[in-house]
Amino acid sequence: MSEKRALRVLIVDDYDMTRTLLRIILRGQNFEVVGDATDGAMAVEMCQRLKPDIVLLDVVMPKLNGLEVLAKLKALNPMPMILMVTSAEEERVVAQAMQSGASGYILKPFNTASVIETLNEARERFIVRSAASVNRVAPNL
Repeated sequence: MSEKRALRVLIVDDYDMTRTLLRIILRGQNFEVVGDATDGAMAVEMCQRLKPDIVLLDVVMPKLNGLEVLAKLKALNPMPMILMVTSAEEERVVAQAMQSGASGYILKPFNTASVIETLNEARERFIVRSAASVNRVAPNL
């Protein structure tokens, strides 16, 4: 595990307790929480500035909702992996987010094991995606 670099995570949720719980869960799991945002507009600004690898993005938030934030983040280069954080009642919205480019989702209420499992799956996809980027560049050298 020590040879893997910690992936940079931005937590976006308007509920303080959710942000705190996610931060606690990620502590010691080879993820670096680079910041947390309380609304969609702040999330977009922080993504542009901090360039996280993964964004844990709440669906229902003030200023911009999760789908609006997702649409804006798709324009970033490189675009972070987006994992929607949502309740089961928002299943339709999650399906729309997945069709719009989200990489996965975490259902509320969540537990430590489900969050870590989802983020470790995202880490593996990130490693594969990063390796694919390197392979595309290498032939042009």
